[in-house]
Amino acid sequence: MWDCESELRKFAGAIEPSATQKSDASRSHNYLRDLLDTGEFGNRILDSYLSGSYARGTAIAPIDDVDIIVVVDPEGWPRRFLNSHPEPDRILQSFARAIRYRYSQSSVRVQRRSVRLNLYHLNIDVVPAVEVDGDDHRIEIPDAESDDWIRSAPKMHTQIAADINQAQGGRFKPLVKLLKSWNSALPETANLKSFAVETIAARLFKNVGLPRLQDGLRFFFDFLAEQANQGDLYEWPQNYGIQLNWWTHEVLDLAGTRSNVVAKLDSERRRKFLGQAIRSRDALIDAEKARNPEYAVRHIRSALRM
Repeated sequence: MWDCESELRKFAGAIEPSATQKSDASRSHNYLRDLLDTGEFGNRILDSYLSGSYARGTAIAPIDDVDIIVVVDPEGWPRRFLNSHPEPDRILQSFARAIRYRYSQSSVRVQRRSVRLNLYHLNIDVVPAVEVDGDDHRIEIPDAESDDWIRSAPKMHTQIAADINQAQGGRFKPLVKLLKSWNSALPETANLKSFAVETIAARLFKNVGLPRLQDGLRFFFDFLAEQANQGDLYEWPQNYGIQLNWWTHEVLDLAGTRSNVVAKLDSERRRKFLGQAIRSRDALIDAEKARNPEYAVRHIRSALRM
């Protein structure tokens, strides 16, 4: 059986954002945060911090977007009737105007839960937020589509990723990057949102040991194969809060927000996603059984769609 660990480490290093990308992203998001924290608008801002894969250390190259949570005092905007928060669209439009004023030459648009600033090298999504009962780890963010505020916990997501990574000897975050790269290379009709892939991995490796990246990939893909009743490498004693079968699509957010990160997953996409996982699992088995290192690398590349 071939040990593919060194090759997988090389692949993980190849998709790691460069120092220049990280530096440019850091300079841009800090500059925007400083600008928003000025003038009358800045008086309504209580705090700001990063969220998303960039903050969690699970982003892959290139870094093309950064998420910023901007915690505000809801009293700074007119409140809707019998509600402690402003109207979602009102606060999003307010942020859009503030960003356009500070970036008059750049494209700014309101999205469902954020305002996107398009720079020449980076997209920055600014997410207004209100703390929940003074708990800075739990927030509510505006959702223009549902005209409501929804729970989120980006600081907890960052801490969860860090805790699992530490418990797994620093192997969890490189594994997640490999899985995100694999997912992004899948056909458009077969991939999931990257946060869903990361949440599945987090739920699995919060409970299952990760001695090597090679083992982690095999575990991940075989676990997904089990969801399609095609797992044949291991006996999985439980589903770890992950259900991707014909009658239930549910992967609950580990931060306790009760959010189902695959709530909108349709059966056809689920079937194709699991089918791709089965093919990748089988390619990894072929890599381990290969006649020589060259063939092993070919099978690894096939498994990861590189």
